Amino acid sequence: MNYKERKLISSFTGMPVTEDPKKEQEPAKFTDVIDQVWESWKIGTEVSPEQKISENWSKLVGAKLANKCAPEKLDLDRGLLLIRSSSATVKQELTFKKKLLIKKISDLGAELKITNIRIH
Repeated sequence: MNYKERKLISSFTGMPVTEDPKKEQEPAKFTDVIDQVWESWKIGTEVSPEQKISENWSKLVGAKLANKCAPEKLDLDRGLLLIRSSSATVKQELTFKKKLLIKKISDLGAELKITNIRIH
């Protein structure tokens, strides 16, 4: 009930305007608010497709290449993974492994429907 409603009731009954009961409540703890937001947004409960690829990057491209390239952007709507490479040699090696890399990524989960990889 807002102040206008309380004032209307007060003038009708002839009683003084009462204090807002919400003002007497203790403020919510910041940690409780954060926990509620994390729960409603499902933060930390589900592994994102980007996280799945990043966590398995060395398994996907191999230990030698893992330090010379990295996934840059994942566009699941277009089925596209962009990979940043450190050199032309790494780019060429990844190009040769494109089909195998697409298969390995799809083996990580059904939600990872990658049909194309661009390397730059």
